[in-house]
This record gives sequence, structure tokens and C-alpha cells, in this order.
Amino acid sequence: MTTPLISALANEGHYQVDVLANSYNAEVLACNPDVATVFIYKKIHHRAVGESRFAVILQRIKIMWRIRHTRYDVAVVAKSNWNQRVLKWATLARARRILALGTLPNRAITDLISPPPGTEHLVQRFQRLLVPLGIYTEAGPLVLNARPQSIAAMSHQCTIDGLVPVVGLQISARRPLQRWPAANFIALAQLIAAAGPCRIILLWSPGSADNPAHPGDDEMAAKIVADCKLSCLTPIPTRSLDELIAAMQLCDRVVTSDGGAMHIAAALGKGVVALFGDSDPICWAPWKVPHLILHAADNNVVSIEPGQVYRSLMQLAPGNDKRV
Repeated sequence: MTTPLISALANEGHYQVDVLANSYNAEVLACNPDVATVFIYKKIHHRAVGESRFAVILQRIKIMWRIRHTRYDVAVVAKSNWNQRVLKWATLARARRILALGTLPNRAITDLISPPPGTEHLVQRFQRLLVPLGIYTEAGPLVLNARPQSIAAMSHQCTIDGLVPVVGLQISARRPLQRWPAANFIALAQLIAAAGPCRIILLWSPGSADNPAHPGDDEMAAKIVADCKLSCLTPIPTRSLDELIAAMQLCDRVVTSDGGAMHIAAALGKGVVALFGDSDPICWAPWKVPHLILHAADNNVVSIEPGQVYRSLMQLAPGNDKRV
């Protein structure tokens, strides 16, 4: 969601752009031509098996030292509203200017941008951070590039031949009111398969649902595969963002609840059927790609029926592209 901001800084403002990201999401910047350096820190609860808290903290101290001694001109707090945790990283950079969004002033923030009342897309809100730097361009599309070798490996795994349409069903969502049931995905997959030759790629965050660090959807995926009994369905547990990006690159259209995976699909230019429960579609809609939003009236995606999703998916078929 910050990649249009980064692109404008690099291309319109002619800045060298370095980014601080955590290990959970840094992969989205791996092939970004607008980013010079990615500083990757790790959260304590994301550390690998056998990795000590001390090792994680030591790595973070090394990153702090590098940032502090780079001597930046500008630090941009790319959050919809700044908070103290992120502001500490910005002040650590000792930048002459710190740009942030919000209404609460802080003496460290030299340029505080207060968005107007009302709702707007988060990408547009981020773009407001450019105004103090004299950049007034509209936000462009999201930027994401899959690794060619990852795409090739994933294509082989999914037996993609380019002869039939490929539909991605991404089933993982952490927020309870955004979680579409397994029974609905089963019914949807059967409707898609009945319509004609196709390849369906089932995508999910791997792991057990009770994993405290990385809760996953292995049990849900296993039920969908077992109950569908479809030869055209290929299950792909995406163990990393690189795998998720490569798998989604193979899809023509994607069905997913609102969340990070939805924005990955949008950044890859895929048509998206987006299921919204208790999140705001104005703020979080797929950005600048053909999409259809199904927003549950009771703010719970369980209320969205498989038939509704199937009809929306058919509307996004080639030749019927819509942006709604």
C-alpha cells in the first residue's frame, strides 16, 4: 500500500528511498526498482525455531546503528496515523524533516499532515505525505514484481499450461468477521469447475490454527480439498510471501477476503472478487485493478453466499472486466 508513495518519491522527487520493514512483509519490496535499501528487522514473536531473543535484539541494534549513521534528509512515517513506536525509528534517523499523518502534534514531527474529514483510500492518504516535498502527482498503481524463478517453480507445481483460465481462492483471514467458511469455498469451487475447463489454485497460510506465532489454515484447506474432490484443484500452502506472490502471478482472477493477500493480488494486476466483513471497503478496496466488492450487510462475510461470489467472478472474466 506504500509502494505508490515510494514510486513518487523515487521518480517524481528524485529521492533515494530506503525502507524499514519487518521480516514478515519485507518480501514485497524484494524486486522493487524504486527502493535502494531495505532494512529488515524481526519481531520477537516472528523469530525462527531455535533463534534466541538476544539474536533478534542484536540484529535490531545493528539496524539502528546503520540508520542513525546514514544521515537522512527526510524520514516518512508511512502509517495512516503516526504512533510513538514508529516515530522512534524516524527520530533515530536524525533526519532534518519528519513527515507524518495525524492530528496530534509532536515536536519531533516537522511536517504534520492532517487528512480532511471523511473517508478516502489509504493509498490516497499516503500520497498526502508528498505535498510538503512539493510532489502533487496522483497515486499510481501498487508496485510488486514476482521473482521469475519463483514463478517458474510454481507454474511447474500447479501444472499451468496457459490453455485454461486459472482462478485463485485465497482462504486465510485472521479477523473473525472476515473468515469465509470452508463450506462456502467448497460450493464456490464446485460452481467454478462445473462451468468448464479451468485450474483452481487453493491458497492459504500454512500451519495449525492454534499456532500462537503463525496461526494457519491447514485443517480448513484439508477439508476443502477432501470435500471438493476436484482434479482441477491444486492446493498450495504459501509458506512465504515469495510463494504467495508467485502463485497469485499465475492466476487470472482471485477470490479473497480483505487483507494483505488481496493487496498482493491487486499489486500483480489481477482481477479481484473481494469479500468484506467488518472492514471499510472505501479505505481498503483493491487499488486500480478490475474488482468487485461484496460487502456483507451485517459486517460478517459468512452472510455472503457462494452464488454471489461466483456471479461476481464471472463478471470479471476476460472481456467483462469491471472496476466497481
